[in-house]
Amino acid sequence: MKKIKFLTVGLMALALTACNEKKSTEKAPETVEEPVVETAVITKAKLFGSWELIAIHTEETTDKKIEDLFPGKRPTLSFEGNLMVHGNDGCNNLNVEYEIKENNGIVIGDKLASTRMFCDGVSDFAFTKGLTEVTNYEITESALIFKKGDQVVMEFKQISPDIQPEVK
Repeated sequence: MKKIKFLTVGLMALALTACNEKKSTEKAPETVEEPVVETAVITKAKLFGSWELIAIHTEETTDKKIEDLFPGKRPTLSFEGNLMVHGNDGCNNLNVEYEIKENNGIVIGDKLASTRMFCDGVSDFAFTKGLTEVTNYEITESALIFKKGDQVVMEFKQISPDIQPEVK
């Protein structure tokens, strides 16, 4: 009888100790991961909305005015919550996926889908080439700035308010 009581008490103590240890290890990762998720959502949210090109700085566009590069209409981009960018390169409509990285990094996919209209005098190729070379971005009060490393490649102004994505 003493052996059964001793064994029962021992098993209960072991079970309680195991429960307490499990609770403490389950809570630790939640505390560490929560701020990272919130930061990523805030960073993406700033991109959402529509933007119009105001400057481009590539080899093909050096010393040329934006009005001369895109005489009909300026390129635009609309970032959406499903990690898609829709827009126009000054001539053709385009769609492409993008991915947000750490430290304001961005990768705009190389699988760019575009209409194929011919527009004389439009620097659409320079725009799409520059877009796929972008590695990071910065958002100021007045502009979205795309960079390749430290070099500014494109500058945009916001033309419509932020569109809030569905958070899953």
